[in-house]
Amino acid sequence: MLDRRLTAVTAALTGLLLLGSAATAHAHGDTIHLTVTGVSAGHPVTKATWEDDGHPVKDKVAGTLTATSADGTSVGPWRFVPVAGEPGTFTTAEALPAGHWTITAQTAFPALGRAESQAEVAPASVASSPAAPAAATPPAAAARTESDGGPGVGTPLAIGGAALLVAIGGLATFRVRRGRNRPS
Repeated sequence: MLDRRLTAVTAALTGLLLLGSAATAHAHGDTIHLTVTGVSAGHPVTKATWEDDGHPVKDKVAGTLTATSADGTSVGPWRFVPVAGEPGTFTTAEALPAGHWTITAQTAFPALGRAESQAEVAPASVASSPAAPAAATPPAAAARTESDGGPGVGTPLAIGGAALLVAIGGLATFRVRRGRNRPS
């Protein structure tokens, strides 16, 4: 009887843990609003905010950018590169050549998002452009925190709690099966 109660409690706690993390993941909504805010030294700059509340997307973002010039030339897809010190702001390591461009930004994770915008890249801004924008290069020694999308205190606690629940569930299952296999 104790084994069944232990198994039921373990299952209930595991369900709450899973539902709790799912609710946290959707606290901002399930769609990202993208805005191509301009071009800096040939590098397109995109802002990502949550559609429901307008907060910047601080999670790691899987996004790409493509661009088509007025003459039909296409470039990309180029991966988003986070801009250091500006949560929810992304650029690309590659720079657009001079000209008029239709820029399309898309995200796939942590949620879907899409934006299209027109931009003019001046020849002078591209000529002075470094290989990659300095703002996009994250400092190597900076510690990532929960506020900038890195693991915070909650992540290790959630992982430890889940591991503990799995261990308790495994122990309960082992005890129940051992009890069934005993000769009467």
